[in-house]
Amino acid sequence: MVFCAVRWWSLMGAAVIVGGMALLLAGNVLAEGATEFALDEAATPAYSAPPASVPRPGARSLLEACWGPEALRGTPHDRTIYIDLPAVYTPPVRTKPSHPSQALPEGFARSIRYVAPRGDEKLVALTFDLSEKATEVTGYDAALVNVLRTRHVKATFFAGGKWLRTHQEKAMQLIADPLFEIGNNAWSYGNLRVLRDTELLDQVQWTQAEYELLRERLLALPCAATTGAEAATRIPSLPVVFRFPYGACDEKALAAVAGEGLYPIQWNVIAGDPARDQNAGRIVRAILSQIRPGSIVVAHANGRGWHIAEALTALIPELQRRGYRFVTVSELLFAGQPVAAEACYESQPGDTLRYDQQFGRGTE
Repeated sequence: MVFCAVRWWSLMGAAVIVGGMALLLAGNVLAEGATEFALDEAATPAYSAPPASVPRPGARSLLEACWGPEALRGTPHDRTIYIDLPAVYTPPVRTKPSHPSQALPEGFARSIRYVAPRGDEKLVALTFDLSEKATEVTGYDAALVNVLRTRHVKATFFAGGKWLRTHQEKAMQLIADPLFEIGNNAWSYGNLRVLRDTELLDQVQWTQAEYELLRERLLALPCAATTGAEAATRIPSLPVVFRFPYGACDEKALAAVAGEGLYPIQWNVIAGDPARDQNAGRIVRAILSQIRPGSIVVAHANGRGWHIAEALTALIPELQRRGYRFVTVSELLFAGQPVAAEACYESQPGDTLRYDQQFGRGTE
């Protein structure tokens, strides 16, 4: 990521600079010991260049050079999920990324829930999880991606490393598309509040390495050569945002993720699309009832989101009518004051603790 070096003194409390963003360390206690932290808006620095994670205009030529409309359209079969398979624990051929990552300062080992925007601009980040466990191969919601592409809507896909490996063609299409950002969703959906030490780091580092390998493969395709050397600079070297499986983390997991240079991203709007009894109308109403400027919406694109593509066809124009603009998570982070909590939770502190007993390690 590209940042400008900035020094400043907060008028509101003790603060630190975190990757060019100012994190206020004195926060308000919300509930059950959970503390949210916000940036000092007056001290937020200007940036000399956009972060490397934000795709530059023009990268679409790489997508179009390598895939035609029919290949990008996909099929309903892409959503198919295969479960109860023999567990696969094979690491990627490279277990650590070759590109160096710079650890975030300790103060940013927090779970970012939304961003308080500067000014009155209405920004929102749609995010979709693409993950699978060691004993399954999940799907790819082509209809959902088609809606985003047709309507030119930016989004962030949090992909598991194993999912990237089992869906290499679709993954490279997403990587090549300038509308989309790829985030890290752990290797095999491990519960990082339960996993420790090497197992925890493997979930993070293997995924970074698998993304890097796919990026290299994409840029080595003959079709990529027709777009010029600049194509490589338009695609991030590594993901810079991370989402905890099960929405579960603790202090050690947050520190480990931040230590790999990844911003821990939670959400403050839940689509509820994994519920099979949902319908598109209820999903739209649920999101609209929670949305506010700077929101991060969580949904699923691995075949476990029901009626989400249909919901998007109504949600997108309605949010646009209300004045919202869609951005990636990285763009959102640099457009305002990230608001973070000391703990990971879905709607209220402690509500993900049940997953530790229900899923244990989470990988099977």
